[in-house]
Amino acid sequence: MQIDKINNIKSEEFNKIIELGDRNAKTLGFLPYVAFEKYATQNQLIGAFDKANHDLLGYLLYRTSYNKVTIIHLCIDENHRNKKVSKNLINFLKKNTKNYQGIRLSCRNDYGINKVWESFNFVPIKEKQGRSKAGLPLTIWWFPHNHNDLFSQFSDFELKNKIIAVIDMNIFLDIKNDRNKESVALKSDWLLSEATLCLTREIYNEINRNSDKIIKESSRRLASQFNELPFKNEAEFSSILNELESKFILNDENDNSDIRHIAYSISGGAEFFITRDENIIQNRDFFYEYGLTIYRPSEFITHLDENIQTSKYKPQRLIGTNINTERISNSNVDFIISKFLTPKEKKSKLKEKVRNYLSLPHNFELLTIYKNNDILAFVVFDRTKNGILQIPIFRFLKSSIRNTLAKHFLYRAILTSTKEDRIYTEISEEFLDEELINIIKETKFVLLDNCWKKLNIKGVCKQCEISSQINKFVEDKENINNLLKIFSLNNNNESSKFESLYNTERYLTPLKIEDFEIPTFIIPIKPHWAETLFDDKSERKLALFEPDYKLLLNRENVYYRSATPKIIQAPARILWYLSEDKSTKEKGKISATSYIDEIFIDSPKILFKRFEQLGVYKWEQIANTVGKNKEIMAFVFSDTELFTNTLSNKIVKEVFESLENKNFMPISPVRIKKETYIELYKLGMEL
Repeated sequence: MQIDKINNIKSEEFNKIIELGDRNAKTLGFLPYVAFEKYATQNQLIGAFDKANHDLLGYLLYRTSYNKVTIIHLCIDENHRNKKVSKNLINFLKKNTKNYQGIRLSCRNDYGINKVWESFNFVPIKEKQGRSKAGLPLTIWWFPHNHNDLFSQFSDFELKNKIIAVIDMNIFLDIKNDRNKESVALKSDWLLSEATLCLTREIYNEINRNSDKIIKESSRRLASQFNELPFKNEAEFSSILNELESKFILNDENDNSDIRHIAYSISGGAEFFITRDENIIQNRDFFYEYGLTIYRPSEFITHLDENIQTSKYKPQRLIGTNINTERISNSNVDFIISKFLTPKEKKSKLKEKVRNYLSLPHNFELLTIYKNNDILAFVVFDRTKNGILQIPIFRFLKSSIRNTLAKHFLYRAILTSTKEDRIYTEISEEFLDEELINIIKETKFVLLDNCWKKLNIKGVCKQCEISSQINKFVEDKENINNLLKIFSLNNNNESSKFESLYNTERYLTPLKIEDFEIPTFIIPIKPHWAETLFDDKSERKLALFEPDYKLLLNRENVYYRSATPKIIQAPARILWYLSEDKSTKEKGKISATSYIDEIFIDSPKILFKRFEQLGVYKWEQIANTVGKNKEIMAFVFSDTELFTNTLSNKIVKEVFESLENKNFMPISPVRIKKETYIELYKLGMEL
């Protein structure tokens, strides 16, 4: 069988397709000759031919719009059906449209070919009334391509800190109809705070088999409220499905769906599958070999605490590196102590301290950091004090990346503290060397009560209100006075005053000083660069703005742009404007704010070499962006906050017209008033 795109409208192959389409017009629906011509010239007509005599076996015609592919005709010659012609045409289409979001099609329900689309791994996502005189219903079928979107369905926080468990159709209906106490217990608030229940794509096939339209619609509405397990790799899914089908006797459609749910769960990386199906439960040992644990609802709930701890011991790779973090357990305590014991402390005391931490896993998070098989650091987070994230152990062995790792984990601590609405991040480690102390100072920690503290205050205030803001969170008056001395807020020298206010705002981040005269800009960024700003060597993209974190994972990054116009200054506040995405028709919006720390203008190669160690861009990306420009700009930005309320283009324009008295034209960087920034910041952070 030979599959080809047909784009020559004067060819014999094209005429054969027209003839086959006309013969089947009653089923396919009428399509004028000019439409066939249009799609052929756009390379959207595919033919399947017999290699021996070049007879036409079938054809597929499709169109593209809004980043989606839509199948218009899939027609197989009546003499060549049941010969996998359809499958080959569909596979050819999948292979050649991977840059699109996915493939959709509409099919009349009365044709009775649902199993065909299911076999091609399409799922029925909704129904609509057809255009025929009888108004017969159509089902919309969907096949997704595996894209890492800017805003992923599962947040990084969920993947690292929550149990991801799949529920099957019976559990789904139990929850929907409130019919089984064991299953309904899965809806408990305390459980959902620790676990994310998700569905596989197979749920849509099972919903579609119900003959009652109202029940189907209500089931689809409920399904839309669950996360769907990612469909990562069709080839891997098909391979696992074939293995499972060869091991089990499948008597009906329900048995087939059970096995497909499990194949989706395994290929999608799920750890747990919740069911009341006794046949599956009896074979749980078999599925465990695939890394999938089968539980009844009651078993899952009973073992949840144990599961939470187990999932947290899994290694996590640091973005863009071959460095992993891993929680420690009782089994490797002696090794950790031997590596990180300092000359000034007793081994027995450190061992006792670490074992105490391990005995309270909900209060203490013990992390090791290693590269390949070499251990690099040992850090402990202590959550026993209300409003404080304390770090009683912060130890890094000598290595070429010691400083970088220490900075990264200090920022991780600040990020975690802010996310958990804690007032302080506090380092109480007794055995800090001078190098680590300098890094701690650089990360805006100050020494108070023999501990290094980073105060995080949310909101907006005026200069005259800073003391009262600190008073709200710091009880000790001596500490308040020490903080104010560090900030030097009483200095009347203008240049020194600017520096004092700037340092104060950075020390107290995310606090913003309302009447602080600091250069402020709106900087446009294309959605493509927003998605691929990080060069992730682990071969998976990381969104620039992670939706469920208030801040970016890394404190500092570098952004390249044209050297003109040269209006950007440092230091400065900036607002990130994601420009319109023409591929998805998504309008522009302001999504985040950062600080510009430094600006560099030089030749592309010099700047690339300067920042290459950050792993932000590949040279090819920069070369394609700058073209023949002799000079480009690179600016270092840090302390990014993601807005909780993304600001639409319409909202930004209204604020601009009110406070700037001009139209908003986000083609290149725009300088704005401090009042405009504060207003947009308040709206974005919902203050």
